Amino acid sequence: MKKKNILITGGSGFLGSHVADFLTSKGFNIIIYDKKKSIWLKKNQKFIYGDISNLKKLNKIKMKLDYIYHFAALSDLDTAMKNPLDSVKANILGTVSLLKFAIKKNIKRFILASTIYVNSSQGSFYAASKKASEEYLREYNKLYKLKFTILRFGSLYGERSDMNNGLNKIINISKKKKKEIFKVNKKKVKEYKKKKKKEKKYIKI
Repeated sequence: MKKKNILITGGSGFLGSHVADFLTSKGFNIIIYDKKKSIWLKKNQKFIYGDISNLKKLNKIKMKLDYIYHFAALSDLDTAMKNPLDSVKANILGTVSLLKFAIKKNIKRFILASTIYVNSSQGSFYAASKKASEEYLREYNKLYKLKFTILRFGSLYGERSDMNNGLNKIINISKKKKKEIFKVNKKKVKEYKKKKKKEKKYIKI
């Protein structure tokens, strides 16, 4: 049986690189598309340098693709809050460019990495940009029957996460001060649970 080809945008990053490695271990052909070359790139993984907002560059990818895992984004909350226009360019316009490309390539399924912040009052412009990306994806499903899956991640931590990682920051500050510096806001936890109950299920199988 011919191996499936999977394009992973942001595949050089923390989460994207782990997904790339896992899918490679399952026998898929992995093509990483990113603005920086992965230091974890494996010999049997292909790398293409490019920005997701550059549709011309995306269209130069001539190989047949079966699936797209979309992890490329401006994901740092503080950066997005200070630079709302950058969050629009990366997270909304970049996603729309990739969706146009997905239709052209007749992709079987589009997997979008989103955030639990879309159901919260937290997350500022990052949350707003991810919520907009989800809505564009749903519209593409309605218009072009593009199958999709939305993955809403919470706080992530582990190997390969950089110093901008929220949990990394908490752990390192705690180590330096030699005491716990993070308190759980129970009000926010209740707010998330309440909104989650009201939410419609949008994940397509």
